[in-house]
Amino acid sequence: MNVLAILESDIMKNLIEDVLMDETVVQNVKFIKPNSDLHSINYKSVDMIIIDVRNEYEKVLSYIEKIKKKYSYIKVIVIDVRKRSKLFKRFIKCRAEGYIVDILDKEEFAYIMHKIIMGKKFYDLDLLQELFDEDEKNGRNKLTIRENEILSLVGDGYNNKEISQKLFITENTVKKHVSSIFTKLGFKSRKEVISYLKKNKRAMYL
Repeated sequence: MNVLAILESDIMKNLIEDVLMDETVVQNVKFIKPNSDLHSINYKSVDMIIIDVRNEYEKVLSYIEKIKKKYSYIKVIVIDVRKRSKLFKRFIKCRAEGYIVDILDKEEFAYIMHKIIMGKKFYDLDLLQELFDEDEKNGRNKLTIRENEILSLVGDGYNNKEISQKLFITENTVKKHVSSIFTKLGFKSRKEVISYLKKNKRAMYL
């Protein structure tokens, strides 16, 4: 495995060098600075790219995104000590294999790197949760006023007949709204709706 590490910090360079030294599948590690000429590199021979994004080099980030799209087999690991959700979304979108924000000690970092090298993926849990929460909120915003109203009643345990009576609409209309809600939010049962609403006490946008 040939690794390209785009780093600004010498401390990070030494850490990665020490960790990858113990990986038998890693044959070569090339270290370059973010302001280096990235176009001169033969990416066909690169198996993994490690990039430290403590400073946001837009040209570098955009170029790595293009490389990942062109050579999807290249593993991309992002190190972001500033823990920026905006950057996280970008690299999740281009299917980066790892997004690391906290390096507490060498052993933990080595463990994460080994897992990624072996084919696993690693993402910071806090950033993942933030992304999921945002997706859920966006899903709720896709509902109409009537759908939000019916969702609230489903969450309170009302069946279709009871909802139709409360809202003065036909039971068939309720069924159509419930089906639309399930499709938009990815629910499969009323139990999931009730569980979701109990765990996520958000504004109902009524």
